[in-house]
Formats: sequence, C-alpha cells, structure tokens
Amino acid sequence: MKTNRAFLAGAIASAIVSLGANVLASDISTILSQPSGTLITLDSSPVVTAILSAPGTLDGYTYANYSFLAQDASGSLDIFGSLSGLGYTPTVGDAITVSGTFSPYHQIPEIATVTAISASSSGNPGFGVPITTIPIATASGTGTLPSSLAGTLLTIDNVTLYTDSGATVPVSGNFATHANTALYMKDSDGNIMELYVWASSYSTCGALGGTPIPTGTVNVTGFLSQSGTFSPEMTPFSITSVPEPSTLALVGLGVVGLLIRRQRIC
Repeated sequence: MKTNRAFLAGAIASAIVSLGANVLASDISTILSQPSGTLITLDSSPVVTAILSAPGTLDGYTYANYSFLAQDASGSLDIFGSLSGLGYTPTVGDAITVSGTFSPYHQIPEIATVTAISASSSGNPGFGVPITTIPIATASGTGTLPSSLAGTLLTIDNVTLYTDSGATVPVSGNFATHANTALYMKDSDGNIMELYVWASSYSTCGALGGTPIPTGTVNVTGFLSQSGTFSPEMTPFSITSVPEPSTLALVGLGVVGLLIRRQRIC
C-alpha cells in the first residue's frame, strides 16, 4: 500500500525512513546501501525502461515471473517476481510505485517478492541507454559493480562475437536452442568480455533459439552481472549489426554453451 508522502514529509530528514520493518525510499540510490532482505517501498516514480522477461513459454523454457528494469534520476534496478493478482502489467514508459524485498542477485540490484505495484502515469520518456566500452564495463575486475552500471541497461558498441576468449575466427551459425550459452565480445583493441545468454532466466534470451548469430561488428545492449570471483559479464537484451542496424529482439542461442554455473528459476 502506498504510504501518504504528504503526512511523512515533515518527518523525513533523509531520503529513506524506516517504518517498522519497512523502508520508504524516495529514490533508487538510497536502496543500494540497504542489506539484502530489507522490505522496501520505492516511491520515486521510476520509469520502466526495459522488459527483460515476461511469463510464457519460449524455446522449451517456462517463465512464470516478470523481470524489468526501472530507473529514476539516481539509478536503476530490476523488479523481479510474479505480479499475479496485483493488477499491473509492466509497460515501458510507466512511472511506478513498488513494494517488495531488496534482494540483489549476482550484484544486480533488485526488488523481488513484489507485494504491491501500480503505475501513476504512462508514456514517460526514458533516460537513454549509456554507450560504454569493454574496458569501462570490466573495470571492477572481481570487485563490486559500480552503482552507475549495476542494474542499468547499457550498450557496448563495435564488438565482434566469438565462441571462446582465445578464438580468432568470429562465431557463425545459429544461437543454440534451450541452453544458457557463453559467447565472447572482442573490440578492435583486443579487449574481451563474456556475453552470457541467460536463457533459463530471461525470456528475451530464451527467445533467441535457432536464429542466426549476427556476424561482423555489432552493438550489444544488455545489463551487467558479476558472480563470485568471475569478472563482470553482460546478458544481452538486443544485438544490432553495424553499420546497418538489424536488431535481434533476443530469441535463444545457437552455439554450444560453455558454462551453466548458475540457473535462476523463473
């Protein structure tokens, strides 16, 4: 239930205020310092910027939950979980209020186990998708992803896709079917970053199965995650050929997966 902000205005001296076991957050950045498991009400009207996964069946995977990114002026995060019975279907451009549990996943800031969600308006402009490079995206090494990158939709431009970090011939063929798959992005300076097509968790990835992998130079838009001692990796949302755009609205994978080190049940 949305808390009456007018009533609280005189009592809030900082961006958040604890109400028993609940925290009212007036912007996303104040959530990021909270411990995992904190009950959160985000009341900053963040705008939905991308739908990463939606209920349905694709390429042999059944997705029961939504996953979508929401952003305000202070940051971005993922909203994950079943919205059944809550009366809301996420749409890009919606400004929302959401309550749930703060539960970062592979350093993706996230509100899960959603208990209430509603849109105050629709058709709002987004915040734009930052364009970055492999060195910037991987600069954290095995540390903590910067808040400016974690949970944010990003584009890494002018890269080529390979099956292995040491491969010299770009990948060809189709995206694999019903499989989590690791590819590698390489730029013109030889910088390398893993591209993890997380089909078991995100329908935009599960949607890829059997479609042609774009060859040549591409721009990859997606989000970063980081697990344990592994370097940051990107999960793709779209892959666009350069210079002639031919965006793949993710539909599966066609090269044998190199790793299935974790699976999230949707």
